[in-house]
Amino acid sequence: MVEGNRVPELAGFAVSGIARFQSGYGAPDAAASDSAQRIDNYLMRAWEHVERLYQAIQPWDQSKTTEEIRYILGDFEMEISELERIQTNADGIDDVDWRIALLQDAMDEATHMLIQRLPGVSFNELKQSGPISIREAFDFPLVGNTPITPQFIFPGQQLQGLFALGRGLRHIIEGHDPEEQIQTLESLDSIGKIPIPLRRLNHLMERQVWRLQDLRDGGGFGFTMELFFLALRQLSSLSSPELKRDIYIGTFKAITSGWKNIKDPSGTQRVLLNLICDLVIPHRGVFSGFSYPAYIVDELLGFVGTMVSGQGDSQTHINEAIQELRHGNCISRGFRDRVLDAITPSPDLASNVPVVTSEPVVTSEPGTEQSDVRG
Repeated sequence: MVEGNRVPELAGFAVSGIARFQSGYGAPDAAASDSAQRIDNYLMRAWEHVERLYQAIQPWDQSKTTEEIRYILGDFEMEISELERIQTNADGIDDVDWRIALLQDAMDEATHMLIQRLPGVSFNELKQSGPISIREAFDFPLVGNTPITPQFIFPGQQLQGLFALGRGLRHIIEGHDPEEQIQTLESLDSIGKIPIPLRRLNHLMERQVWRLQDLRDGGGFGFTMELFFLALRQLSSLSSPELKRDIYIGTFKAITSGWKNIKDPSGTQRVLLNLICDLVIPHRGVFSGFSYPAYIVDELLGFVGTMVSGQGDSQTHINEAIQELRHGNCISRGFRDRVLDAITPSPDLASNVPVVTSEPVVTSEPGTEQSDVRG
């Protein structure tokens, strides 16, 4: 929102880079969505193969001979070959990382690095040179069992960590440098130290495209709202509940002021609807499983309800969110119904603000394992 900064321009540059990744035709946003889903699929399938390789050497015993290790890996030749095939298919993804890094630098400049100091928020960094280990590539913080994934990830860097392991295992089979063999096997064994939810990260790039569209076209309202809800979980020590309420609502209104000037709200709406679906559906994403003040949830529902008012079938993403809420698991039918009442488009929805409840909204049992964590 800061005048004169390059954030909207570089967000568009990042969207176009994702759109160009293995997509040479079609509308830019549609192509970006297709490419993002393709990248998410690469990450998911690469992790599946790596986990099978990890299981193959368990229990790990450093006394295993080179011949024993080669014999074991020989039975998993297909897994290594598949990693190599995904690496070939993902050629060119480094350009996506580079464009996202330019945007992140511009955001740091526009916010004077203050955004990096928000509590409860994690940030990734693009390593400029040299190989990166799997542990480094997926070094995201956990709150309970929920990974707090960065607002911007570097998918090429993450994939390179997985591909490097595949290359190292191929070298073991072919009898290359014994010193490299030790490093590769230690890297493979380290997967056991990566929490399972961090190996089950879904839809990260798809949601990243929505954030980029929100920053390009929507003034960053959705992006900033996510930061607000991430930070809110860490801010429970203010002395006065009344002061806390005033600060939280005041911050919410400051974030959302001027939203009617958005030229294209679709990216913003997708980000906010994703947040709301997390609140309703247990184990769905980074905003599931935490208590939020009811008055803030009501502000969110009222704001999003107003934003989607009267758009109906013209916006596929709104209908997709409604269908997911109607047919998915939920923490409370009453809460789900309130959310559906708020976001189901209708001409008079702007005046239909949900009733404030007296208890915080708990979006699932804290500490339960997240089986489908989304960014």
